[in-house]
Amino acid sequence: MTPLEKRPRSSLLGVFLLAAAFATLLFVVLVPTWDAPWDPIESREWGWRGIAMNTFTSERTRSDPLNLVPASIEPFEARGVSAGEAYENIQVLGDLDAAQFDHLMLSITEWVAPEEGCAYCHNPDASFAADDMYTKKVARRMLTMVRDINANSRHVGNVGVTCYTCHRGQGVPQRHWFKAAEPKPPMGGIVGKPPPWNRTAKTMRDFFPRAPFENYLLDDQQIMGAQARSVSGEVTDLADLENIYILMMQMSDGLGGNCNFCHNSRAFADWSQSTPKRITAWYGIRMTRGINRDYLTKMHDLFPADRLGPLGDVAKVDCGTCHNGMSRPLGGAPMARGYEGLRGPGSGSAITRETAFETRLPYEAEITEPAPTPASLQQGGE
Repeated sequence: MTPLEKRPRSSLLGVFLLAAAFATLLFVVLVPTWDAPWDPIESREWGWRGIAMNTFTSERTRSDPLNLVPASIEPFEARGVSAGEAYENIQVLGDLDAAQFDHLMLSITEWVAPEEGCAYCHNPDASFAADDMYTKKVARRMLTMVRDINANSRHVGNVGVTCYTCHRGQGVPQRHWFKAAEPKPPMGGIVGKPPPWNRTAKTMRDFFPRAPFENYLLDDQQIMGAQARSVSGEVTDLADLENIYILMMQMSDGLGGNCNFCHNSRAFADWSQSTPKRITAWYGIRMTRGINRDYLTKMHDLFPADRLGPLGDVAKVDCGTCHNGMSRPLGGAPMARGYEGLRGPGSGSAITRETAFETRLPYEAEITEPAPTPASLQQGGE
């Protein structure tokens, strides 16, 4: 008999159980973002009982350090002179009071580069007016972008955004994406996916291809026809269906919710059975696309090579960049309050059940079903 055959069965069973326990412990340690058993998942009902209009949330995302609202900088006293008059080479915020400008600069330092301080954008060996650092040129464009969003986006409404909404104390927001190389022919591996996904992906989010982001959060490809057939009756291309599904899963992950936060699972495409949140998301997709296309990609020449992606493109944003797993970034905190210098004229107003339906807006050019009305949502929704 071999040594293995001589060993008692109880001993072999113990070895296997020990190995299984070790493997389980290793799996739990290495796999992040678990909802602990003592952290109950909360369910919120949006519609009539029995139709599965629920949103599930967890304390995990709400207690994430990146979802904590930063402390405010001490208020300023106006100096009575504009920043453009007090300082040199002020190209974006020259209309602010000089003290208000100083207050905003100190705040931006805490929002984006708390460890590096002013030296993140300004060369300590040169004048603050010098434009010799690429980070200063990028920050200048970012300030223009933030003012544009606060003035014109109906997605953020009166809450507004600041640099912290995305950066959360980091020079580069934690959640961003680059273009990916076109897939090569299947070479085996995990579910037949070719490299680089099955070699570089550390999370399911990384495993997903970037085509959905490129198609819908950068280019103008319409998100429609995700049902079995399109409006014209033609079968939607399978690749488009997959990309739309992946985009929706990425949005759900970014907002920390599920499909029913915006849609009715009985009729995903029907706007009259959707929640008002779907309208807010509609604006959010277009705002994200505008950020990527009108600002970030146009700053390509400002970035050094080590700040670009593997295909030489700039980092871009998706819904999770701002939301970071919460349906409302930072719990809906009024980020722009107290920082009026980041608000341009004609700031956008909040979208509510009433205001969202006051005008038809551009939906009619994209969706084929009638735009929803308040009456159609009286039976459910917030």
